[in-house]
Amino acid sequence: MIRDFKWSEREKKIARRAYDRAYEKECAGILNEVKQMMEGTKDPRDIWKVEDYLDKKRMETNAKYDYRYSVLILVFGKLMQDGLIEEKDLSGLDQDKIERIKAIGSDPRLR
Repeated sequence: MIRDFKWSEREKKIARRAYDRAYEKECAGILNEVKQMMEGTKDPRDIWKVEDYLDKKRMETNAKYDYRYSVLILVFGKLMQDGLIEEKDLSGLDQDKIERIKAIGSDPRLR
């Protein structure tokens, strides 16, 4: 069960920074994958495979990244599980929030 956490202005800035960094890491990984897919290809039709991949990644990314404060603890937990956020990225958040994020991030049911 998720509590309705309150976010101070300072915590909102920390959360936004961590969220944006995670999103940038995710997008950089997608870009690298696209580059690998296209590297050495000789068939121009392979671009449609890239399009399919990008469509899939867009849907996954849109589902994963939600900056509403009511779900941000869950989002951060999943991002931690995916290796896109580390505890140090959350430094400055209330310890209760960090502990809940870590608990969600280590929950094997979310894999």
